[in-house]
Amino acid sequence: MTIKNRFLISYIGGIFIASVSILLILCIAFYVTTGSVPTPKTLYQSFTKQRSLSPEEELAYVELRNIAKRTPDQLLEEAMPNKLQQLEQQSLGLVIRKGRDILYYSEELVEKSLTVHFPNFDSNNIETKGTIDNAGRMFRYIKFDFYYSDQTKGSILVLKKENNLLEFLTRWGLLVIVLILFVSITGMLFLNYQIRKSIIQPIEKLGRTMTGIRDGDMMMQTAILPENTAKEVQQLMVNFERMREALLVSIEEQQNLENNRKELVASISHDLKTPITSIIGYVEGLQEGVAEIPEKQEKYLKTIHSKSLALNHLIEELFLYSKLDAEAVPFHFERTSLPNFLAHVVEEFQLSNRQVRIDLQVSEEVHVQIDRMHMNRAITNLIENSIKFQKTREPLIIVVEVITVSRLVQLIVKDNGQGISEEKLPYVFDHFYRGEEARTSTTGGSGLGLAIVKQIVEKHNGQVKVQSTLDEGTSVIIVLEKA
Repeated sequence: MTIKNRFLISYIGGIFIASVSILLILCIAFYVTTGSVPTPKTLYQSFTKQRSLSPEEELAYVELRNIAKRTPDQLLEEAMPNKLQQLEQQSLGLVIRKGRDILYYSEELVEKSLTVHFPNFDSNNIETKGTIDNAGRMFRYIKFDFYYSDQTKGSILVLKKENNLLEFLTRWGLLVIVLILFVSITGMLFLNYQIRKSIIQPIEKLGRTMTGIRDGDMMMQTAILPENTAKEVQQLMVNFERMREALLVSIEEQQNLENNRKELVASISHDLKTPITSIIGYVEGLQEGVAEIPEKQEKYLKTIHSKSLALNHLIEELFLYSKLDAEAVPFHFERTSLPNFLAHVVEEFQLSNRQVRIDLQVSEEVHVQIDRMHMNRAITNLIENSIKFQKTREPLIIVVEVITVSRLVQLIVKDNGQGISEEKLPYVFDHFYRGEEARTSTTGGSGLGLAIVKQIVEKHNGQVKVQSTLDEGTSVIIVLEKA
């Protein structure tokens, strides 16, 4: 069942339950009080029966009762109507009966109806009050029964007409019921329209948007809501729009990851194929006896060995890069003196590369939170990168410098090597990037060195950037926070 129909049923049910509950309470109260089942007529009769006489009614009743008791035949005299008309000026109705004949009745009364509905004769005058229906109009009365001199039964009625509920319902009840139903249905339809406009229609629009997104239209915009839309629905639309935007970002990231994966596979295939092809070629040359002399055989074997080492290094770099990218490498940070740490790294590197000149420039003591092993790997990669791209016509000079700026520490590794052209600078930290002309050069390298440096620095909540001028040199700047 739709929300609209549920609201509609709830409105109708609420009106019906409230009406029936009020009616049942009134009926039960009346039944407990009177012992009879209530109807509009009995309700009115019970109400009027318990009411006190007005001064006009009481005065007219007492005067006529005294006449009926003492000289009842006086009611038959010709002068009596004048006296009765004087009493009628008090907004009263008067009726005098003898036997079954109506001798006198007020002008507003109907004789035939009086004859039909006249109360029964009661010589003891026990039930003197009640109501009488006269041509569809209800009157309350007070009655006195007596005997004329000829022992004929006689009665006098003093009637008081009121704008009572029963008469009102008799005349206007149907119109009132129709009017109430019209107002109720109109109000119900208006509320239903407001609910449809502020709740149902926005939810339907949201449903159409969701259907479009399900069918693949991720750019489908959420419908604009009217101002009177329910706050809950507005919040639902806002949350849905945020979810759609997050989903778009997620899809875009997934697409980028997929593109990176394809590029990575292509780069790995290229970089693995080159040394493997060389190794296979030299091995086949040895098998076929191309290298006949020992010197040539030794040259082939040295080439196979160097290519194998390059291949092994590439696999190690690739394995490390994959683990860093998958956040599968643990980092153990500790408070470290940066000058002492760099001095140890430079000394360790120069022990294995005595021909490389590295100058360490540190002006003050500064501490940082780093993982010693991984930061050592990052700095070593930068130094090796400088060595690979040094100039052939002048000696290589590498400077490792530390500069303190407020709460930040800049660790700079700069050289006087070949440098990097301006158009290639944005791509130097991409994996397997070495420049098109360098992919098959003799400089070697996996193309993962700077990518690994970037990942290690970012795991330290730091930043890495590069500044370079072609044929002048390159500076790589690592920015870390002080411990």
